[in-house]
Amino acid sequence: MHRPHPASLILLGLAALLAVSSRDGTVLGLGALGLALAASFAAAVHMRLLVRRSRWLLLTMLAMFGWATPGTPVPFIPGATQEGLLLAVDNMARLLVALSIVALILKTLSAPELVAGIRSLLAPLGFLKISRDRIAVRLALTLNEVEASRISETGEAAPAVGTLTLPASAIGLTDVGLGALAGALLLGTWLA
Repeated sequence: MHRPHPASLILLGLAALLAVSSRDGTVLGLGALGLALAASFAAAVHMRLLVRRSRWLLLTMLAMFGWATPGTPVPFIPGATQEGLLLAVDNMARLLVALSIVALILKTLSAPELVAGIRSLLAPLGFLKISRDRIAVRLALTLNEVEASRISETGEAAPAVGTLTLPASAIGLTDVGLGALAGALLLGTWLA
């Protein structure tokens, strides 16, 4: 089977992010729970790392919304309001959706594939005379430095930076299907 183009997977992730995070209440909660469970099983290492790095943001959102929003006091939780806690849960669910999708994308795509996919998605910037290649090179160098610093923290020898190359992928039938799915998600989000 043809491996999907990285841009198709990134586009599908962005469409899923918009589709789920544009909802409220039960639909948002179920979407966040489903994506978090999928990411926890399929991309456990990435998901754990992203949640660990975002824990203070999540706690700050809980404190700021839960205790700084005026409304009906919650019994047995001094200073918290029902409206504030609902806003906190709502915004934390949106962040969890984003973290889950990022974890799944990071699990699916290697760093060069991620850069190649973003470079492909930046093609419309050519009409504005903005070089997508420069953006891709900077992103690749940044990812290379992050990986080198991660390796040096573990005590291993950092790999020498040679020539930056991006994988070449052709658009296939799988990409058309993923594009149609992303389009359907975006259309459904817009119509609902």
